[in-house]
This record gives sequence, C-alpha cells and structure tokens, in this order.
Amino acid sequence: MITVKEVLNRKYFESAKVVAGQSGLNHAIKWIHILEVIDVKQLITGNELILTTGVILKDNEQGFLNFVQQLSDLEVAGLCIELGMYIQVVPESVVNLANSLDFPLIVFQEIVPFIGITQDLHTAIIHQQYDILRQLEDYSQKINNYVLKVNDKAKILQYMQKYLNVNTYFEVNKGTSLAIPDKKIENYKDFINSLNNKNKASLEMTLFDQVYGTVHIYSEKREITELDLLILDRTVVTLSQFVLRDLYIEEKLESENRKFFEKWLEGKNSDDEIRYFIEESDQKLKQNGWMVMIHQMRRKNIIKDLTNYKINLRQALQKEGFYTFIVEQSQYLIFILNDLGPEDTYKERMKRAMNELINQYRLDTLIAVGKYVSHYNELKESYQTAQETLQIRMTNMELSYFYDELLLYHMVKVLQNNNSLMQAAKEKIEKLSQYDSKHNTNLIQTLDIYFQCNGLKKETAEKLFIVRQTLYHRLEKVEQIIGNDFMNYENRLCIELMLLMTKHNYYEGMKVT
Repeated sequence: MITVKEVLNRKYFESAKVVAGQSGLNHAIKWIHILEVIDVKQLITGNELILTTGVILKDNEQGFLNFVQQLSDLEVAGLCIELGMYIQVVPESVVNLANSLDFPLIVFQEIVPFIGITQDLHTAIIHQQYDILRQLEDYSQKINNYVLKVNDKAKILQYMQKYLNVNTYFEVNKGTSLAIPDKKIENYKDFINSLNNKNKASLEMTLFDQVYGTVHIYSEKREITELDLLILDRTVVTLSQFVLRDLYIEEKLESENRKFFEKWLEGKNSDDEIRYFIEESDQKLKQNGWMVMIHQMRRKNIIKDLTNYKINLRQALQKEGFYTFIVEQSQYLIFILNDLGPEDTYKERMKRAMNELINQYRLDTLIAVGKYVSHYNELKESYQTAQETLQIRMTNMELSYFYDELLLYHMVKVLQNNNSLMQAAKEKIEKLSQYDSKHNTNLIQTLDIYFQCNGLKKETAEKLFIVRQTLYHRLEKVEQIIGNDFMNYENRLCIELMLLMTKHNYYEGMKVT
C-alpha cells in the first residue's frame, strides 16, 4: 500500500513540504479526497489523503485545530494544504497539534492541479490493488502446496510469519498457544494489547461454530497493511482446514482402534500391548491417573453430527488436562481418560469441561465417571464402576456422576442383589406403603425426610411444607406401624437402607455393552 512518504516522491509533489507529523509518514493511503468543508465525519472512512485549498480555514485558527483533530481521530493518512490564495502560513498551534498526533501536515508552496494529483494517485492505488491480488493468489498457491508437505500447524504459521516478516501469536482456547518466532514474552496478550492498533491485527479461527483460537500478527517496526490482512485471512482458512483434517483423522483412527479399546476395557489386553499402544499414541501420557467416563445420549436427543460433539468434547477435556480415547457404542460414548494434571483437582477440572459442553449443546445427557485408578491395566475396574454409576444415576440425575461420591448407593445396589434382604426390606416398608395407599397419607416420604434432617422436627416440617402438629401426628402413626424404637441407631440405619433399597431398583437400568 502507498504511504505518505512514498507520495512525496511523486509528480506534483516537487514543491511540497512536510511542516508537521514527520513520525506519521508511514501512514498508508487507500484513497484521495478533496475537502472544502469542516464537518467531515460522514465523508471519511479512514486512510484517505486529504487535499484542501484552505478556504474553510482562512482566519479561523480554532476551526483549523478542530479540523486537524477530527481528521486524526478518523485515522486519515495526512492533510495537504495549498498555500497562497487563502492561507499564507500554517499557525504554530496547528503545527504543534499535528506533531503531538503524529499526523502528517503537508503544504504546497506553489499552486498545483488537484485533479492531476487525484488521477495520478488513484491510478497508482488501483495498480497496487491488482498487485495485491496477484501476490495474494501467489501466496495462496504456495501455502496450499506447502500444507501438503507438513504435519504441524506451527509450520503453517511459520510460513506466514516469514512471508510477511511480522511476529505471530496463535492463541488457542483449548490447548497450547504458539508464539512465532518464539520470543520470551511473559504475557503475549498484554504485550499485543499495548501496541498501536495500526501495528497489529487478529482473526478468530472458528470450528463447528465455536472459536478454536485467534491468530495475531504484529510488528513494532511497521504498520499492518491491507496485504497483511488478506494473507492473514487466507492463512487462517488454511489453518482451519488443516486442524479439521487432523481432528477427523484422529476420530477415524479411534474408530479403527475400537476393538483394541473394547478389549482394554474388558481387561483382555496384555500389559505389553497396552504399553506399546500408549507409547505410540503420545509420549507425554503417564502410567498413573486413569479413569473411564460414559456418556449416554437420550435417543431423541442424539446429536446429528456426533463427530463434532466428540471433537469439541475432546478439546474441552484437553484444555483441562485430560488425554482422551473415545469408543462409540450405539447411544453411548465411552471415554478412556489419562489425567495429566494433579489428582486432587481432577473432579473440579472434569466438571468445568462437562459444563461447557452441556451448556453448548443443551443435551439431556447422562454422565458417569468410574473409579480413578493408578495404572492403565486397572482400567477394567474403572469401566465397571462407571457402568454401575450410570445405572444408579438413571434413577436420579441429580446425584453426582463420580463413582466415589456415590458409595452409599453402590452399597445399596449390592444389598438389592441379595433376594432375602430385598424381600425383608419390602416387607418392612410395605406396611407404611399400605397405610399411605389406604389413607392417602405420606408416611414413607415423611420418614425419609425426617431421617435426612437427622430427627430435627422443625426442619423436617419446613421441608415437607406442613405445620409441626401435622408432623407429630404422622410420626405417631409411624411408631404405631413399625415400632417406637425406629430412631435407635441400629434400627434407624436399617430402615434408612431399606428405604433406599425400595425407593430405586438400580438393576432396572440398561447395561453398557
């Protein structure tokens, strides 16, 4: 793009003199305007070179100051004034203002044909636009050919960085960001934000309607040009296609590895097989910190493009420090996770990742996370506990989806598997259930809430939305039916378990196969 400094060397500018704003001579010029009005807000889009005879500025120093300030605010490239007929000299106050704004102020000491200037510069700008398009097309062909030879997104950004000779920073939302060249700057975002707007540009990279990251280009030595912006746009498109290709290849490989994953979950692979697979997958994977997570999609809400969902979820988990392998089975997604972060924060990090995806897709998704195990060959245990957790949560989605936060419910599930204990529980609770049915009362619910409130009558009445006298009456009925010692430690513990055993049958849930 033509700069003010380059224009000074062209025809018609032999008698021109820069009287202020020397520091702004690198301003780019997109077009030429002849203006003889003071209010120009509706006429300016930015980067114009303004020509004026000064008729509107004659004997109006304050208007001159306002005019220069307005042009600078609108990011005009510079102002050219013809001296003689209306203005003999630029006021010192205007010169000082232009210098403070780095706004080029140029005077013609002889009469020059403005029409000749506009024709000359417009022709030069149009030719330059054609040249920019030619360079863009040349760049596009070169980078498209280059992408076929590389397998790293950093190399694509390096190619652009060398072509433009600017600094590049790829800010990745759910992964590791890249700085090219790799300078040691403590906080790139703050550094880039501190630069003048003309010395930087950025463009978001979007995948599946979500921002994957932002590519920033910046230079402390020169302004960002129109060609820079076009090449940045073309590079981001190329980078998006490259990342998508990698993500889909990764999903395809996992689909091909499905049998291996299923054997791993069932504990049928040898230690050598698993270790070799992990080492081939990624050297950074740790032997410790493994778990299985299951997503059950409600059939009516299964995502049309499940691949997009898996890719986004993988990125969300990666951002929180989890390496992911995915097995797709009917309406289930099974995640084999290696935790690369500290064990004591894995639940907090997992919740952040899950909440992000659930809010994004607004799904009625059932999630279960199995036991956190210390070695990859213990994954079968985590898988089994994830299945059990899923079955428990089918009856109450408000429960935690972490296995170790549902130990009581897992114990109840074991008790339910004992026919004689289950029968005894039903007989004990059935007396209360029959009374409720016959007299339209809520003794079972009352007893359940009473236990939850640790025998506090005031709190129990409030939770049941009844007066305390009604609660006393219900508790008397409970004593008459199951005995007045139901609050004794052993009896209470037994009845609470029986209530849980009869409230939900955790064996009614589907088993992941």
